[in-house]
Amino acid sequence: MSFDDLHKASAKALTEAVDSICQEFVVGPEKIEEMTNFFIESMEKGLTQTTHSKDALDMIPTYVTGLPNGTERGVLLAADLGGTNFRVCSVDLNGDHTFVMKQVKSKIPDELLEDDNATPKDLFGYLARRTMVFIKKYHPEVLETAAADQKPLKLGFTFSYPIDQSSLNSGTLIRWTKGFKIADTVGKDVVTLYQDALAEQGLSMIKVVALTNDTTGTFLSHCYTSDNTDSLTSGEISEPIIGCIFGTGTNGCYVEDLKNIKKLDPKVRERFIAEGKTHMVINTEWGSFDNELKVLPTTKYDLDIDQKYSANPGFHLFEKRISGMYLGELLRCCLVDLHSKGLIFSQYRSYDQLPHRLKTPNELDSEVLSHIEIDDSTGLRETELSMLQSLRLPTTLSERKEIQKLVRAISRRAAYLSAVPLAAILIKTDALNKRYHGEVEIGCDGSVVELYPGFRSMLRHALALSPIGAEGERKVHLKIAKDGSGVGAALCALVA
Repeated sequence: MSFDDLHKASAKALTEAVDSICQEFVVGPEKIEEMTNFFIESMEKGLTQTTHSKDALDMIPTYVTGLPNGTERGVLLAADLGGTNFRVCSVDLNGDHTFVMKQVKSKIPDELLEDDNATPKDLFGYLARRTMVFIKKYHPEVLETAAADQKPLKLGFTFSYPIDQSSLNSGTLIRWTKGFKIADTVGKDVVTLYQDALAEQGLSMIKVVALTNDTTGTFLSHCYTSDNTDSLTSGEISEPIIGCIFGTGTNGCYVEDLKNIKKLDPKVRERFIAEGKTHMVINTEWGSFDNELKVLPTTKYDLDIDQKYSANPGFHLFEKRISGMYLGELLRCCLVDLHSKGLIFSQYRSYDQLPHRLKTPNELDSEVLSHIEIDDSTGLRETELSMLQSLRLPTTLSERKEIQKLVRAISRRAAYLSAVPLAAILIKTDALNKRYHGEVEIGCDGSVVELYPGFRSMLRHALALSPIGAEGERKVHLKIAKDGSGVGAALCALVA
């Protein structure tokens, strides 16, 4: 057999293998419907169960019973602990759906994410020190006028991890996600930990008055900036119905009728109803949807990521299929597997010879995939450069074509799965039928939904294939809520 024949046979074998993998990532209408129905079941279970289990969503009451309408005014502080960064900001609400924000953003030190010996005091001490940096830079008057009789400064704290919330300003950590592993923090009140750390820094004049999730913050921020917001206290569901994050991680919240939240203490529910409240925002924690893998499509690469390369095996399995933290890892696992079969990167004869970055878990960023996704350059030059820069990995044109097919299959599955919780919530709340010709807004935040090419278009296509159908999809408006978690935390502090 000639060299050309060998090359063609090798390219054909690679194409067939990649096509087979891509087929495993296909999610059709029947699967979308099955998952949507099961998601609704999981929501209903979670609204009833007071304990946390794998067969139900956490469905955490947020104690947020009113939505902003854009007329709110004032300057408030907010802190936001996300997956990779910590932000401290002040938000000046102008009362006309607009705001001005000042902030200091800091990358979370690797030792707090990777060191098994890190303690809650290490983490929250760091947060308090960064808070002091912000105060000194933007609000030094706070330190100059500090006095025993000074009016406390209200701060809303966005904590983007599963919390068992017992009131607006208290909640204990259920489990870590997105890389943290400081075990001693689980079961402790994160507001108390942060407040104590602030006091040690001499910032006792700052009071953490509201605890919220980044998803709830995004939702409240969108309600403030939207021109179509009613108040929950009027007894009507406002047009903004869902807040969601599709970024490093994923989660969503929505407005639920108080009478459906069976897990809520009856006395608390009766008190809210007596005050004229009819609804509450629920933090679904949908990243852990179907941890038992009853309906989620699963490839061997999903199993490898969960069991070998994640900090929380067995949890957040939905998130591990769609969030920015894992999209690159899915591609990396596919490429290593294809190499092990002798189908790609033939210049490296063994696994040990592969570039170090290709062998390193979580080294391939989803931003690289976003460049490959839309590469239409001659010879897929953009893909070639991306693989060289990110992984030090030279590629042939035929290899780049197959890599692009894998990227597009991974991202499409992520977007299609992302439509499932949105469709389920719209169906459960009957939001699309609440008003004649009614339309709904979904406030979104996160790098994937905002920046990944085509993600929103693919998500919308999946919504049209879901049980809400094309007619329902046309009534849905996806709105990007910039700086949602920070502004939302400030809005939470305003009502505290």
